[in-house]
Amino acid sequence: MIFCTKCGAKHDDGAMFCSKCGTQLQSPAQENNQKTIPNSAKQADDIPFFTPPADNDDIPFFEPPAKPNNNEPVCFHHPNEPAAAQCARCGKYICKDCAEAYTVSSGEYENKCLCFDCCQALVAENVELLKKQKTQIIKIGVITLIGMIAGLVVFCGAGAPALAVFIGMLWFGSFGMWVKNSFLGWWNNPAGRSLPGFIGACLGGAVVAPFKTIIKIVQCVKYWISTSKYIEEDSEALEQMREYMEYTQVRSENKGVDLETLMAQGSELYNNSYAKMVSTQGEAAADAKLRKCTTTIAKNGEIIRNFAA
Repeated sequence: MIFCTKCGAKHDDGAMFCSKCGTQLQSPAQENNQKTIPNSAKQADDIPFFTPPADNDDIPFFEPPAKPNNNEPVCFHHPNEPAAAQCARCGKYICKDCAEAYTVSSGEYENKCLCFDCCQALVAENVELLKKQKTQIIKIGVITLIGMIAGLVVFCGAGAPALAVFIGMLWFGSFGMWVKNSFLGWWNNPAGRSLPGFIGACLGGAVVAPFKTIIKIVQCVKYWISTSKYIEEDSEALEQMREYMEYTQVRSENKGVDLETLMAQGSELYNNSYAKMVSTQGEAAADAKLRKCTTTIAKNGEIIRNFAA
């Protein structure tokens, strides 16, 4: 049985048109086939169509970030930091923080940077040279004292007046200086290398030697007093620099972590004096004190090296 889809009239299965309204009839099989038409058979207007942008500049483009240049030099003590300068003594690369902290403000390395290792080496050299110089000063003092005692005995035994005794003590005390100056004065004057020249050099040395001895003794005493705290000053400066080095290394390895956390009991900076100074006095005050350390070490070393006992 087939029903007309327009008027609803009934017809036999073989009928093709409705006898009442003339509409073409469809069998149930044809209706099912019509319902299952694939999407590909639909009209093209029903298919969405993508139109690409006309201008290629409108197309988004991904550009990968530039790779870091691993060939760039880094700080010797802070491998995570790029190099900003070189040590004026050994050429070692140092970062911006090290360069600012270890810049010398006066002396041989004025306005130049020294690395921590070179400052440590300078302190060792200063200590060793200062000990040698003080040993030499002691020798000079002992020889001078023995000579003055000998002069005192000789002139007092001869019944000389006090002034003569004093001059005699100075002359005997400067005996070594007299011999040295007399010989060098004669030898360094090729035109006067003769017996009269030698006698003249000896007489001149005898007159000048006591005064040079007095000057030398005064210089040695003054140098001894002025350098009495050099080793202590250098050691304190080096210790502050060592504390700063530890502080910067820990901060560089723990970026983003606040100072209070790093200074907590049991933490890496718990007993660090520089960290405590930063915490109590501020970064600027701590830096100002630190920057004097390198200058102190370099300046003391220069004074020690320039002194001739």
